[in-house]
Amino acid sequence: MDNTSMAIIAVLAVAVIAAAVAAHYYKRKSQSKLFEQAYESSKQVPKQKKKSFLLLMFMEAVSASMSKSKSTAGVNKLNNPKYLEVQLLQMSKIIKSGTKGQNKKTKRAIRMLKDYQAWEEEKSSKETKAKQNKTA
Repeated sequence: MDNTSMAIIAVLAVAVIAAAVAAHYYKRKSQSKLFEQAYESSKQVPKQKKKSFLLLMFMEAVSASMSKSKSTAGVNKLNNPKYLEVQLLQMSKIIKSGTKGQNKKTKRAIRMLKDYQAWEEEKSSKETKAKQNKTA
């Protein structure tokens, strides 16, 4: 191997690493944005239905990302109270049963729900810490 081939390999390695870092940054940024939207939306939902509602939101986000189509039909379905209530019941059953026998989309949404719960806990601890520092 001569110097030019070593240089090409080094440049390619740096490019691959930079692409991986950029993809990770973009993923974290979009996930944070989704979690912020979910946090704001979940404020309007009663406590006992909050988990089911969040799972429904993440199921919709996962299915929208898989199909890559933005249609108003999905949004209109969520505006229908009867449809929403049925979906919330389904989501509560999914939460109770766990990930046994679920498809890939459901497992991914449940994983996002767990990530969201950790994110929300971290956010609330930061807010309480900031309040304590402000009063001290």
